[in-house]
Amino acid sequence: MTDQHHPPTPDARPVAFASVFVVAQHLDRLGDVVLAPLGLTTKQWLLLAVVLRVFAGRPPTLTEAAAVYGSSRQNVKAIARGLQAAGYLRIVGDRDDRRASRLVATDRVAAFDAPEWHARETALFSFAFGDLASEEVAVLAGLLGRWLAVVSARPPGIPASPGAPATTEGMRP
Repeated sequence: MTDQHHPPTPDARPVAFASVFVVAQHLDRLGDVVLAPLGLTTKQWLLLAVVLRVFAGRPPTLTEAAAVYGSSRQNVKAIARGLQAAGYLRIVGDRDDRRASRLVATDRVAAFDAPEWHARETALFSFAFGDLASEEVAVLAGLLGRWLAVVSARPPGIPASPGAPATTEGMRP
């Protein structure tokens, strides 16, 4: 029963859901432009962020990286091969499990520590978040983190993926 003075609130979920994909498309395109001088795509940058931040100090297996990245092992392997060709990663066999491959960052990732990269990154974030106040960005980051925890969980009837849980904690390479 609805209150005659307060009409039902429309369901914002379809608009929010679609908007995330549109924003992702724009961010992907923008990231590709900003990352071009490093010879990277946004998808490659994200895989490097997973390897360097989520698995800091321990090279992940392809399966572990895929679980956090949110994609199939085969897709992550293709992205990793591109990063290997560009000199940012090495794909090496695991010493203890010959079936597993690990992703090892190379010294080339030091490019993300260069002042020029920091300036480009600052400009990217300023543009991408526009006039949102830092408090609003913090709220957005918190909401997205909570949402990621929901969507990365295994829905009923869907087989579990092996590997690390998905997270965006520290996703900056």
